[in-house]
Amino acid sequence: MKAIIMAGGQGTRLRPLTCNIPKPMIPIIEKPVMQYIIELLVKYNITEIGVTLQYLPDDVMNYFGNGSEYGVSLKYFIEETPLGTAGSVKSAEDFLDDTFIVISGDSLTDIDISKTVKFHKEKRAMATLMLKEVSMPLEYGVVVTDKTGKISGFIEKPSWGEVISDKVNTGIYIMEPEIFEYYEKNQKFDFSNDLFPILLKNDKPIYGHVAEGYWCDIGSIEQYINCNFDILKGLVNVNINGDKYREGIWVGENCELSSDANIIPPAYIGTNTIIYNDVEVGPFSIFGKNNIISPGATIKRSVIFNNCYIGSNAQVRGSVLCNKVQLESRASVYEDSAIGDDTLISEKAIIKPGVKVWPNKIIESSTVVKSNIIWGGKFLKSLFGKSGVSGEVNVDITPEFVSRLGSAYGSILKHGSRIVISSSDDGAAQMFKFSLATGLLSMGIEVYDLRIMTKGMARLALLFFGVDGGIHVVTEKENHQKINIIFMDKNGLNIEKPLERKIENCFIREDFRRVKSDAFKKITHFSDCIEYYSRQIISKISVSEISEKKFNLIISVKNEMIRSVIKGIMKELKINIKYYEDAKDLVGLSKEVQKSKANLGIYFSDEGESAILIDENGDILPDSMYENLKYLVFLKLTKAKTLVAPVTASSAVEDIAKKEGVSFIRTKSSQKTILDTYLKQEKTANKKELIDAYVTTLDGLNVVMLIIDLMAISNSSISKIISNMPQYYSIRKEIVCPWKMKGKVMRTLIESSPQNSMELIEGVRLNYENAWAIVLPDSDEPLCRVIIEGKSIDNVKNLTQCIIDRIYNIINETEEKIKKINGS
Repeated sequence: MKAIIMAGGQGTRLRPLTCNIPKPMIPIIEKPVMQYIIELLVKYNITEIGVTLQYLPDDVMNYFGNGSEYGVSLKYFIEETPLGTAGSVKSAEDFLDDTFIVISGDSLTDIDISKTVKFHKEKRAMATLMLKEVSMPLEYGVVVTDKTGKISGFIEKPSWGEVISDKVNTGIYIMEPEIFEYYEKNQKFDFSNDLFPILLKNDKPIYGHVAEGYWCDIGSIEQYINCNFDILKGLVNVNINGDKYREGIWVGENCELSSDANIIPPAYIGTNTIIYNDVEVGPFSIFGKNNIISPGATIKRSVIFNNCYIGSNAQVRGSVLCNKVQLESRASVYEDSAIGDDTLISEKAIIKPGVKVWPNKIIESSTVVKSNIIWGGKFLKSLFGKSGVSGEVNVDITPEFVSRLGSAYGSILKHGSRIVISSSDDGAAQMFKFSLATGLLSMGIEVYDLRIMTKGMARLALLFFGVDGGIHVVTEKENHQKINIIFMDKNGLNIEKPLERKIENCFIREDFRRVKSDAFKKITHFSDCIEYYSRQIISKISVSEISEKKFNLIISVKNEMIRSVIKGIMKELKINIKYYEDAKDLVGLSKEVQKSKANLGIYFSDEGESAILIDENGDILPDSMYENLKYLVFLKLTKAKTLVAPVTASSAVEDIAKKEGVSFIRTKSSQKTILDTYLKQEKTANKKELIDAYVTTLDGLNVVMLIIDLMAISNSSISKIISNMPQYYSIRKEIVCPWKMKGKVMRTLIESSPQNSMELIEGVRLNYENAWAIVLPDSDEPLCRVIIEGKSIDNVKNLTQCIIDRIYNIINETEEKIKKINGS
């Protein structure tokens, strides 16, 4: 049996560690990570190995040569340009003339290959994927299998709403040469995204086998450090170069260790390293070759590459130092920092936690480095949450951070792209808006400043200007220290996960393509956008019909800008309005509606994205009823032949579609997915008008005015309109679920539920007679959100308790198993 090692990775997320070496050559306990892969293959008598290379190929070939030193025969296949995982392996097609294994050269594993090979042959599979059960599957490709192991689907790097299993693709495959019949040479082609879906479509035998043993994809500096630590903990069955100095301490050849040095296990001291007196080497410290540790220095939970010098009384805490880094006397490097090759950190300089320093830098004496020295800010594992980029003002989110965020966004756009920016009316939001502008302008992006607006206003203004995207900054009204930065695409919708990841990766790498001064674009300030917003609302409604009704409304709204717009619109429509000032008091608002004999009471959210309605009888309508009305007015506005709703939408929306004689489609809850579905279905509709109509429904004031328009045209009260809608009862619950349990919970729900009663559009939707339930893992918190809806409130209550009990049972049973394992 032959093997192919994919070793072309650049390791961009590992920079600055991989600035000067390819990812497969990154050292773990004094050996390149790819060497562990070769040793694993030799263990299972696989010695004919091909290696695909692309980034810095000479580094790999010069180190491993023909492989004879390692008991193997190596043959190299070099890509001129990246061809994807399957494309790179295709270049070795002539070499791979029988069953072969594909394995990544930049992961650490001791997986039992022989068991998966045996499984592959028993199933007579064309391809078998080695799978691992992981607690946090977001950064991996999730694989869905049946009980026999046959694969039924893939989800690449899912959001929490898409997590339906905790089985992930390790990137290790057992394959037959027949796979090469399905694509051409020199074609950019990926296994997960391209080949495997084709094999599934053609009903070819493709299986997943849950492997035993350790596996870690080294995708981040944190994972890299943990791999080193895991070897010291004995969690990985690999050979460690060196002798045991004492229990838990390994020492390479020709080391000099002072008897006065305090070395606390576990630790690894690499070849030719010298440790002087009064040095403290804390637990989980790893040194490569030829390092010098001067008297009084302390190193704890850190990885030191080769040829580094640590000066007297210097400190290294929880960090990575690459090759030839020099720390002078009393210099300090703190947690989660990474220092690139050939960097000098001078006397008494301090590198604060989380800082990355690129290679060949000089940090002057007594300098305190609080941010990456290439560009300001701090390293974050994940920037985006449910509300865009969020954090505390001048704590998590600083002007420097935001400027860098703007640069990250600008660097992935085409030069000369146009972006709108807007903010709420407070000083913090406006400050951060202009910080974004600075970052965007430095990348050669033209900026339109819409000044102060709500999010809904900004979405519609973005469409009007026909720009490439937008950013809205808003301070939360209930917590003025919390800021949210929302990124929008060219259609005014929240950007999707892939674009979020691009921005995050660029933010972390800081590979910004700055422009020369003659390429700078300008920032243009607009002052009449609010008037445009008002006019577009008026243009969508029947002014004369509404004016004739002389409606009386009671309105509760805190946002002064929305209040100003409402005042102008209502005056033109001859609607009498009265403001109810206590925005939180819905009961009081209800009483005021009854007392004033108003036609409608309305409470607008702070940014005007949604509203709560109170009918003429003072009844507070549930949120689901507002949503139902939103879908109804959309149909009236567009004359669309399809109604698209997320999986969480009420069954009443489907009933509305039937009543209006249009088709109904459920889809994922992302705005872009919903709009794309509309555009795909409504092929004869005016695309621009359809986009505008959908974005209109994302703004509460627009929706409310369309509801008032519906009341006027139909000559009906709001209670009469909703009386024609079927009634459903719903319960929403938040179930505390540890992050590490979410994938397990979702997979167990799927495996224990009948396939014909289940939908996996987003989360897990379970359909019952006259009811349904959906379980969605939350993306920001350790929660699972549960929604249950049905025609009987008693049935809904019982079903809610049943689902909650199922989830807690899964969590409790899993925790008990973990306790038993740890106890043993």
